[in-house]
Amino acid sequence: MQRRNLLKSLAVGFGSAMALPTWANAWNQNSFTNLNFSPSDDALLGEIVGTILPETATPGAKSLGVHKLIQKIVTDCQVKEAENKLVANLAKLEELSKKTQGGSFASLPNDKKLVFFKSLEKSEDTEMKAFYNQMKRMTIDGYMKSEYVMTNITKYEYAPGRWNACVKV
Repeated sequence: MQRRNLLKSLAVGFGSAMALPTWANAWNQNSFTNLNFSPSDDALLGEIVGTILPETATPGAKSLGVHKLIQKIVTDCQVKEAENKLVANLAKLEELSKKTQGGSFASLPNDKKLVFFKSLEKSEDTEMKAFYNQMKRMTIDGYMKSEYVMTNITKYEYAPGRWNACVKV
């Protein structure tokens, strides 16, 4: 009788593992719709992620749509207060940029954006420092989980992967 329970548990476990939402793995820009952010907030968030991971020989975070992933995570996976706090922090970052750098964050040249971020890292304003660290962490995480990076850079193979029987131990 315990064998049946074991098989049933294994079947339920395997079925639920297969049915888990996989939108966070190998995502792309087209997988996100109905985001509740204004176009100005979307553009500012795009500039932030584009400054954290800019384009080089490979696409940057902005061109891969990491800012859309961040919006989707905040909208779907966190409480409403987190979404409101993100929008408030974006407005505060824009205001701080105008005050300290003399212009809107999006209009600043890249070197001034980097200087601004360095000042945020060393800032005594714990809320903005935590906001910048959160954006940096979410940008790197989203970039590394993007479809482009997983297939072209890390050469991710979908499970179960390869099996090499002739390996010296």
